[in-house]
Amino acid sequence: MPLLKRPRLAAGLALALASVAAYASPADYQCEDGGTLTADFSPRAAQVRYEGQHWTLQRVREAREARYVSRAGVSITLLKNQATLERKGQPSLACKLVVRALRPEALGVAPAAADSAAQR
Repeated sequence: MPLLKRPRLAAGLALALASVAAYASPADYQCEDGGTLTADFSPRAAQVRYEGQHWTLQRVREAREARYVSRAGVSITLLKNQATLERKGQPSLACKLVVRALRPEALGVAPAAADSAAQR
């Protein structure tokens, strides 16, 4: 039977998809090496992107921080506004949360204008 003829099923499906999207919390981090780490966090998993690489990590229980790990030896640890990315065979990378609402483009300011204003 077509989905349109089953309005309750269609509505339930739409609600389920919307609730999954609502649980994913996107975040951008500025890293100490100048790179940007982007991640979408949910209570159970994270999608992490950095320098053209992409990882899916699973949440593990930690006492003070949120921690996500993969079987490939990649982990990210979150504590307040800090994120630490660890990759097998590479040094740890410290990153700081970037608040999207305060970015120049979110405020309606051209990035070049924001840079010159910051230098004053």
